[in-house]
Amino acid sequence: MKLGQLHNLRTGQIVGERVWKADSFWTRLRGLLGRSCLVPGEGLWLKPCQQVHMMGMQFPLSVWFLDKKGRVCALIDDLHPWKISPHIRNAESIVEFPAGWGKATGTQLGDELVWEEGLFCFIERRKDVSNGQVVFDSPEFSYRMHR
Repeated sequence: MKLGQLHNLRTGQIVGERVWKADSFWTRLRGLLGRSCLVPGEGLWLKPCQQVHMMGMQFPLSVWFLDKKGRVCALIDDLHPWKISPHIRNAESIVEFPAGWGKATGTQLGDELVWEEGLFCFIERRKDVSNGQVVFDSPEFSYRMHR
């Protein structure tokens, strides 16, 4: 999966600091299954996509439907596990964020989101206190080095 950020052009705000782009059959099929949560600023961009289901999910999501120009054409800020979203005909893709993220970021219908690809902000550095190693974590890999 590709990593990047999503910027809201109207507000100038980064609405997704760590967004994974799921643009293959297998990455879209897996989606967020197996995850226990999303932290604020994390998201998954499903492209192409016009509808999502929450079967097997453990937590609610904010679901943003984007048209082909990247404009928010529908937004469900609290889709619960075991529910199915409506099918939005003019949507080309969907971004999933933590529940309530639309309200938290002030995102509105018609807002245009812009994708910026890169690994610049996705690796979290923390110290494993049990053995003194520094750990770099991302959803794709974990790297340990002695410090």
